Amino acid sequence: MTEPERQSTRRRRWVVIAAGAAVVLVAGTVLVTQLHGPDREARPPAVAAPRSASPTPTPKPTLAAVPAAPSAATLAALPLAFHDAVVPQLLDGTQVHPENAWTTAAPKAPLIALFASPDAGAAPVAALSSTVTTLNTPTTTAVWGRSPGVDGGMVLVSTPSRNRTPGDGGVATAPSATFAWARAADLTLTAVDRVVRIDNAASTISIVRRDGSVETSEPARLGTPQDPTPAATMTYMEANYVDPHVTYTQGHPIALTGAHSATLSGYGGNAALTALHYYPDPNGSSHGCVRITATMTDALSKLAVGTPIEFS
Repeated sequence: MTEPERQSTRRRRWVVIAAGAAVVLVAGTVLVTQLHGPDREARPPAVAAPRSASPTPTPKPTLAAVPAAPSAATLAALPLAFHDAVVPQLLDGTQVHPENAWTTAAPKAPLIALFASPDAGAAPVAALSSTVTTLNTPTTTAVWGRSPGVDGGMVLVSTPSRNRTPGDGGVATAPSATFAWARAADLTLTAVDRVVRIDNAASTISIVRRDGSVETSEPARLGTPQDPTPAATMTYMEANYVDPHVTYTQGHPIALTGAHSATLSGYGGNAALTALHYYPDPNGSSHGCVRITATMTDALSKLAVGTPIEFS
């Protein structure tokens, strides 16, 4: 082999060796990078950001329906709930459990409907006038319960009528007070903070504040066992007025209640309503009314008409 050929062969070998070394170098670099490079550093696993929970919408309560307001013609055809009326569909203490709502209710219209039930399908059983008959004073009654519903729902109110009279069906006694349901939307409701309490066992009459404190109290002269003062009866102050024809009251106001005698169907040609009134004789008993002093009659006259009255 000539010298030029030998030099050429050496150059080719050098190129091959150099190329091999380059391959090894690159491979080593890749290996080192894979073993020690920053991509192999320990990293915490990726955690997805928590999604904020969408609040569950609070469902709106569905208010119960109440009876529809009857037409004027229907109202006019209903029996009028006044002190001389007997309306069998009215409720008494055996059918409802009245609780003092510390609220009075006055009709917004000349006549409003009374119902025996707060249900939407209930039919009216009587009408209540916005005026107390014979006295021509505004009607305001007491509230003894409430049923939720649209437009304020229904309220249980006192009525001045009876649902039967003593002796009906051979039963000697009759409920002293009646109640009915009325549409709250038909009434102006007003809060009160006084109640009149007549304690038959203790023979006392008291005006009591809502917090339980006694504003005033005194002995009362009540009825006899034959003509008792109403007992276990919730009612209201129907009117507070002066009657010059009732001479023994000597010009002091009479607090008329919505409660009737349990044993008398009438008295003196009128309904046997129970009144809280002055009587000059501090002794003796009544025919069911509550005889009181002039001081108490004056205190009662300051209370709102419709104030709840409780006979124990």
